[in-house]
Amino acid sequence: MSNRKEIERAIEQLPHAELLSLAAWIDTKVQAPIPAIPAKAWLEKARGAAQAGVTTAGVMVLTRSEA
Repeated sequence: MSNRKEIERAIEQLPHAELLSLAAWIDTKVQAPIPAIPAKAWLEKARGAAQAGVTTAGVMVLTRSEA
């Protein structure tokens, strides 16, 4: 199964008991906390994202809503 339609078709064919089991499993996945991105990985992803001319002071103004 590689797309949503195929998954939906497969789910529609499940017996009721298996559908309930799948629904319970989905509920646990939806309610599970989203894992935090480790700071180092976040910094690696953010590296190079700054625009030319942006200063630390300018960023501080934006983050403090002083603009």
